[in-house]
Amino acid sequence: MHSSRCASRSAVVVAAALFASAAAQPLLAADDGLYLSGALGAAQQNYDPAIFDAHGSQTGYKFALGFRPIDLLAAEVSYIDFGRAFNGISYADTNAVGAFALAFLPIPLVDVYGKVGLAEWRTDAQSPGFGFHRTGANLAYGAGVGTSWGNIGARVEYERYEVSHSNDMGMASVGVVWAFL
Repeated sequence: MHSSRCASRSAVVVAAALFASAAAQPLLAADDGLYLSGALGAAQQNYDPAIFDAHGSQTGYKFALGFRPIDLLAAEVSYIDFGRAFNGISYADTNAVGAFALAFLPIPLVDVYGKVGLAEWRTDAQSPGFGFHRTGANLAYGAGVGTSWGNIGARVEYERYEVSHSNDMGMASVGVVWAFL
């Protein structure tokens, strides 16, 4: 749990440093075209106790490849790792691959957006004498805000994943975006 807090704080410090170092450069909102992003954040996992009692908040990460053809719309494919949820000596690991549509509000200097898509997930759970592997595809959605300085930018976002055996699966993250201008 301590390393999760340190990693989350480190992500916030990195994002703050990025924002501060670029403050002298002009802010831009819409960088149309192809982009890559990476993010660290606090991933929340709470599995249904009737199926497998594991829960917690860990450090998660994600990578995304996106294309923004116009200022108001983008499409993104991402890989998300939610870390490991614990309950004593039992644990569960969940990751997902998602495809999202993003819609941006026409606000100068910042990108405020919502996203919705489909996430194909996989959970591997283990405890003494019991384990399971489940897969599925469910709805995923979120919202965020970002800005950019030339071809580099920063994002803060929250995403929810409707994983069928989970009561709560989500991630709040801080990330960096690299646009191929």
